[in-house]
Amino acid sequence: MPLEQQTGFDDDPALLVTDVLGDLVRPVSFAPVGTGPVVVTGTYVSDPPFFGGGDVGRLAVSGVVNSLATDGAEPQTVALALTVEAGLPRLLLRRLAESVRDTTREAGVTVAAVHGRVVRAGEADQVYVTATAIGSPPASPADGARPGMQPGDSVLVSGPLGDHEAHLLSLRAGLGFEHHVTSGCAPLAGLLGTVRSNGYGGAIRAAAEINEGGLAAVLRSFVARDRAGVRLDERALPVRAETRVALESLGVAPWDAASPGSLCLVVAPDAAPGVLAALRSHPYGRSAALVGRVGARAERPLVPVELAAADGTATALPTPVVDLARRLL
Repeated sequence: MPLEQQTGFDDDPALLVTDVLGDLVRPVSFAPVGTGPVVVTGTYVSDPPFFGGGDVGRLAVSGVVNSLATDGAEPQTVALALTVEAGLPRLLLRRLAESVRDTTREAGVTVAAVHGRVVRAGEADQVYVTATAIGSPPASPADGARPGMQPGDSVLVSGPLGDHEAHLLSLRAGLGFEHHVTSGCAPLAGLLGTVRSNGYGGAIRAAAEINEGGLAAVLRSFVARDRAGVRLDERALPVRAETRVALESLGVAPWDAASPGSLCLVVAPDAAPGVLAALRSHPYGRSAALVGRVGARAERPLVPVELAAADGTATALPTPVVDLARRLL
């Protein structure tokens, strides 16, 4: 029966995904080498799981690869586990498998294993993906060092903010913005590799992908660890005009919006121009911008993250109340 006429999928989804991945499937050896492998894992759920510019499979592979890369490791392979709702069209599962295949190739990693489980209809939102990435420590200790923020450091973002969240929230609500704003989720190890190859790996004090909670949540996590406040410049934030309109309509601030496919980097101030140039030389870093500065250290910063507006006033960014309608991004 032609694939487009096959409406259900009730057997092991790992078999179909493994078949599509082909020669990318290469089991990993866990024999310790040097300091041993570096491993990160995560379960990825998206509502909806298929969207413009990607799907939950691309989110999962990109997410774990980016986690390794921002920790300073070199991603080498990923392992996947899928929870698939009974009745998911085979065409959609194949779309996800092809997306995983293309993303792993783009990231330059192989696939160590694929496992699948089918659950009853209604027990999952079509498909959930658990991904584990395995990598090696960086060749140079300086490239892997993340000493934490220092007063005066520069805060950079590698790409536009808010595209992913604006797209998904609009898609859920049928507002139409999703036709103008697409998700930008992507594997970013190559982007960080460009920074390192230009000699700036050791200048990175802190790094993270901008996930759920947005840039402000990333900076709050840095502040909690390093006890130094951050001031953002609202005018410097790279937000596309169509994304800004969509987010305003949805009641979401750009700095609170999930932006997988963009990184937040805190770098030594003298290295900021070189890091920006390196980022902008890569396709995923063309919108890179310097968006803020790190302030003085404090035992308990009273204002962890503040925003300098266009009129020169500065206000503290409150921690947003968790909105369940915005979860599963």
